Amino acid sequence: MSSWSIWPSKSFLYAGALMAAFAVVFACGGTETIVVEKEVIKEVPVEKIVEKEVVKTIEVPGETVVVEKEVIKEVAGETIIVEKEVVKTVSVPEYVDREVVKVVTEYATLEVPVGAPEGEIHVGIGYITPLVQLCSLDSRGSVGGIGVDYEAFEGLFTSEHTPPGVIPSQDVYSPEIASGWVVAQDLSNITFKIRRDSEWSKGYGPVTAHDVAFTYSSCVEEGSISNGGEQIAFGHMTQWEVLDDYTAVMPVKDGEFSPTWGVWMGGRGHSDGTYGLISKNAYEQMGDEKFSSNAVTSGPYEINFWTGHDQIEFEAKPSHWRARPHVAKVHLYEMPEDSIREAAYRTGEVDFTNISTKKVGGVVKDAGGVAIPAGMPWPQTIYMSGNYWAETCKTCPDGEQDLVANPREGYTPDSDHPWIGRYGDDESMENARLVRYAMNLVIDRQGIIDNVLGGYADIAYSYLHTQFPPGTTYYQDDWTIPFDPDLAKEKLTEAGYGDGFAVEPWVSPDTAHLWDPEVFDAVAEMWRKHLSLDVTIDRSPYSTRRPEAVNKTMNVPWFHGWGLPPGGPKTSSLCAGPGIMVGMELPDEECEYHLLTEGDPSQTSRTERNVELQNWLHKWQLTPTISAVPNYMLQGPRIESYQPYWNPGFNNPSTVVLK
Repeated sequence: MSSWSIWPSKSFLYAGALMAAFAVVFACGGTETIVVEKEVIKEVPVEKIVEKEVVKTIEVPGETVVVEKEVIKEVAGETIIVEKEVVKTVSVPEYVDREVVKVVTEYATLEVPVGAPEGEIHVGIGYITPLVQLCSLDSRGSVGGIGVDYEAFEGLFTSEHTPPGVIPSQDVYSPEIASGWVVAQDLSNITFKIRRDSEWSKGYGPVTAHDVAFTYSSCVEEGSISNGGEQIAFGHMTQWEVLDDYTAVMPVKDGEFSPTWGVWMGGRGHSDGTYGLISKNAYEQMGDEKFSSNAVTSGPYEINFWTGHDQIEFEAKPSHWRARPHVAKVHLYEMPEDSIREAAYRTGEVDFTNISTKKVGGVVKDAGGVAIPAGMPWPQTIYMSGNYWAETCKTCPDGEQDLVANPREGYTPDSDHPWIGRYGDDESMENARLVRYAMNLVIDRQGIIDNVLGGYADIAYSYLHTQFPPGTTYYQDDWTIPFDPDLAKEKLTEAGYGDGFAVEPWVSPDTAHLWDPEVFDAVAEMWRKHLSLDVTIDRSPYSTRRPEAVNKTMNVPWFHGWGLPPGGPKTSSLCAGPGIMVGMELPDEECEYHLLTEGDPSQTSRTERNVELQNWLHKWQLTPTISAVPNYMLQGPRIESYQPYWNPGFNNPSTVVLK
């Protein structure tokens, strides 16, 4: 028999105030097991809270000091909740200068704000996508990315909110607009109960199940280019149903239930987010064009204005069921160049920003503030685009499922694109593999780390580096690629391109804190020097060329890379589908096998399948990976305290307290 997964509601108002404290003091590098325990005994209406603390300090030699704190909360003399947080080590890479970069994460006990929010904060980021509120047209995830991270829009639920440096679980989800949910015993659907105390801004009424169904159905409808819709597990790309005003149902395709169904749907804590709920009532009253750019929100912050490629202003609501912000206004500015963001932080024009990791130490030393770990290290990967080898597309709309590779406009296996192989032609496939192998062999990874990244990176060889870094249990020694220009030249000659060829790789300049363009500049120079390639780098903004990855016209090597925790399925970006690809589509037989990872309930089994996937990618040399660069968010000296969650950028502004 199924049962509701009911979570605390009003007690979430005090989530920031009642979070157990921990402090981590770094001595040297390394990683310990992270364990978070939380027990909720009972919930009653919150009237008065008394905290009793039991604090235990444990020293881990040479690693960290761990503080365990148990908080017992009382309401009117009655004990209601016991929360226990046990946190063991946040890893800091060996190359971080701890004397310069004070990477200390604190989750202090905060008072719930009394009175109106005050003051303003300023945030600089590389790119501000225009607001596209209608989910089916939101190709850059404006609502589910910036909108959710800055607490204007909200999700149905969220992925586990862990502090920076602590990787979230892939199967722990916390309620937001949903107060609880139940998975059908036969895995045919998930039914969500919707909160009754959440309101849309601008007088558009309560948030209901109709809004939830409208949002999710729009994201995955035929023709949708939604960033969220294209990332959700295949079996869950369905049209939602409404049982009543506060009950919504997500149908699941027969036999395709994904045990990690909430990783992308929950958004926060794993990536830029996917789904932010939107108002069906507002859409029906405004119409397509007006609704797209006129924000109607349900979170603690409203949007005063949102100007793409320029700035956004968020303003705190007087009251909200989940959080009451300390700061009245948040100003967000687009600053595409790393040097501009650095200068703005140094002069105090912005309180938060991201810059290239190699600069963090010097900037913090000069300007003050702290550097906060921001999400998982991002692999610096080269996608060898154009290798669209799928013959069918099971997740494409009706009429498009029986595709063959040739119609893909970016599928150009010819002498002008020697890294692209013609699937089914053994000679073409082998020659293209040799070309890709040669291009990989001349990458001097350690030299790039030492001379370009200033030592602030780890060496990486695999597309799934975040799941299998070198030296860990599942890493395969065969994945290691030596720096061997002589062997590279031999292989390129064997493929028939001993005199080199022309190539125009794409490197986006507006994501430098994630993928450092100077890394690829170094790679390009190595291709020129050791393989006589004629390399011209295209530096178009990400938004300009991203559509090519969606419509499969991308056919040049491009610089990107992203990761997931162990067991996370990555087939959605490698197997034929209507959404974004990494510039390649694996053959049907490979995808039929690896898509099973999506529905495998065993994390161990999913991890082992991912090892096989990486073995296949390594065999064909499709995703050369260079380094893994950690991300840090700079927090300026005006800030008294702040509690972000695990993510690559600024988020959770309601927790910011000014000095």
